[in-house]
Amino acid sequence: MKTCCAFILCVFLISCSNESIKTPVLLVDTISSTNYYKTEIFSNNNLRLYGQWKFLYIYDDAGIVIGPGRINPTYDYLEIKKYGIYGKVKDNKLIETGKIEIVAQDNSQFEIKLKPNDKDSIINSTLYYVTYSNDSIIMRDASIGCGVLYNAYKKQN
Repeated sequence: MKTCCAFILCVFLISCSNESIKTPVLLVDTISSTNYYKTEIFSNNNLRLYGQWKFLYIYDDAGIVIGPGRINPTYDYLEIKKYGIYGKVKDNKLIETGKIEIVAQDNSQFEIKLKPNDKDSIINSTLYYVTYSNDSIIMRDASIGCGVLYNAYKKQN
């Protein structure tokens, strides 16, 4: 009987210790959700933007002469969490974090602005039109006047 009770106590203690060790799912989880906004900023349809997105490629066909086409990614993942926080991950390190501002959010258009926290950044913000398809998103650069420039991402589990 004592052996059975000791065994159950050991199993209970081990299971409790596993619950107390929780690692963040996203690297941006270390940033408080209410860092920029106190409540949700996305409509129900756009909540699917949250999560980790693997950066697949940039497609660049912008400029006077047709651009170079597919370009390799500059970072590995785009992480987006509540409420309007994003991070760019390269080699399992956050290389940029910042705030998402909504430019337009209605049934026909979803446009966001990524504003990095780094005040020394050359780019103050970038505008994107966001479109969804199954487990991927396309973020098309909204500042390009002619041609096409977009980033392609695939949802990570």
